[in-house]
This record gives sequence, structure tokens and C-alpha cells, in this order.
Amino acid sequence: MFRACAGIFLFLFSASAVNASLSYRLVDAELSGCRGACPKIVVATGQIGQMEGQNFAAFMEEARRAHVVSSMLVIDSPGGFNVGAATLGLVVRQVKMTVVVGRHLGGAITSTSGLTSGTCASACVLVLSGGANRFFVPGSRVGVHRAHTGPAVRDPVTRDGLINGVIDHNNVKSAYTSYFRRMGIGTKLADIMDETPSETMRWLTVGEMSSLRLARDVTISSNRARR
Repeated sequence: MFRACAGIFLFLFSASAVNASLSYRLVDAELSGCRGACPKIVVATGQIGQMEGQNFAAFMEEARRAHVVSSMLVIDSPGGFNVGAATLGLVVRQVKMTVVVGRHLGGAITSTSGLTSGTCASACVLVLSGGANRFFVPGSRVGVHRAHTGPAVRDPVTRDGLINGVIDHNNVKSAYTSYFRRMGIGTKLADIMDETPSETMRWLTVGEMSSLRLARDVTISSNRARR
């Protein structure tokens, strides 16, 4: 299924007015229930590139050589390339990570501090969908729309230009539907995306995220930060 989706997603870009590529860093956690130092939490911020699945896997491999890393990924992203987001979502699901939409404020993450509301828009919803568990910090925004298929976009990491082809949106919707079904997400989300023009954004309500099984309010706890 992924190969078929990747072929359709390859030239799709979810447009966002942000230039910074997705970056990863480890953040200390101070949560009750940890035996000794808590595992570090992964925080991702920025725009999603084409090779995001590989980038994340490489980051985690290096991080785990030197640190005890949790199964939590906190993400704040306006979107990016769908193929990169889909591959990242698949990697995240494979390693059974919890994904939380939120923005790191600095310092250690505790049960009451360290995170505030964030954004997960456009292609980012494919990453969120990949989480084995999916949450958002209250006040966060999760938005979707049709993929952008403008004449040229530039990868935020490599800075290489891509010329987008003519896209059959029915095939794209089918790929989204298959992806969400695999991830246990309500396939109505693919309908909402298909119905929303790429130049606009459809911000999902808390109720919609719940009914779609996409995400729910998070309460940071030591259980979420454990490996």
C-alpha cells in the first residue's frame, strides 16, 4: 500500500508560508514515576521535507547511542511534502511512538509545564496519524486541505526545486483513505481534505478529532514518556 501511496504523494506539497525545515532535538523530562532520569522527549519543529522518514530514523539511531529516548514525539509543523510526512508517519507507527501536537517552551517538560499549544497543519496530519497514540496540547490547531500542486515548489531541506505534475485528485483521495484506514483513523478525514481548497485551511474541532479517532487532549505523564 505504501508504495502505491508514495507514487501518488510524491509530487504533492502542502503549501505553507514557512521556510525552516523540520528539525529534531531531545528535551529533558521531569515526570513522576521515572526510575532515575526520565527518558528524553523528541521535539520536532518546522516544515516537512521529502526525505523526512529517513531523516527521523537517522536522528533516532544517533540519539539512542548516547541517550535514553522516550517513545514520545512532540510536533509543531505547518506542513510540507506529503511523501515525507507519510514516510515519517509509517516510521513513527513502526516504532510505536506517541505523537503530541504542541510547542516546546524551553526547559524540561513536566506534567504542568514545558509545552504549550502548537500547530499541525496540511501534510503534518499524516505524521500525527502515524502515532500509536495521538494527542494535542489543549488549544492546539490541527488543519487540513487538498494538496497543493502548483508549478514548482522547493524542498525545505535540499533546496532542490520540484516541478509538480498534473494530479488526479480522485487517486490522491483514495491514497489518503487507504493510509488513514491503515492507521486506524476515520476515513471521513480524506473527504474533509478533498473538499477543502488548497489555498484555504479547514481547522478541525476537538469533537471532529475525537470522532475521527485522530487525537485527543493530552495530559503529560510519566507513562507517556517511558520507552
